[in-house]
Amino acid sequence: MIKRKTSICVSCGNTRQIYAKKMCCWCYEKQRKKNPLPKPKKPIPKLSKTRKKELPIYSKKAKEHKEKYPYCQAKLEGCTHFTEETHHMKGRGKYYLDESTFLSLCKNCHDIITEHSAFAIREGFSISRLNKEP
Repeated sequence: MIKRKTSICVSCGNTRQIYAKKMCCWCYEKQRKKNPLPKPKKPIPKLSKTRKKELPIYSKKAKEHKEKYPYCQAKLEGCTHFTEETHHMKGRGKYYLDESTFLSLCKNCHDIITEHSAFAIREGFSISRLNKEP
């Protein structure tokens, strides 16, 4: 086992094992409690400014899409048949407002498609984001 260096603590002046900032364990902890790390001044927002602007537009488009397709479009095992969620076939990035990538699904089918992405891509419920676009 490697032993720590013993030296004179810059804070208390005693010869002890040195930990950080040339201080012994007790002095370092005492100094750390007096000067804790500063808290962030502003909390990180849950939505970006761009997404906040897009959200009302998306809500309206998703509602219209659900009304247009009131029944689940996947009809996988355990399907409840009624649309509850909107699936983004190409992800939500730049296709967030693109209605051609929307798919109306029930909760059960959406969970299956989300959990098993290889199956979803193979069956046409999702489009791989790795494919290069023309």
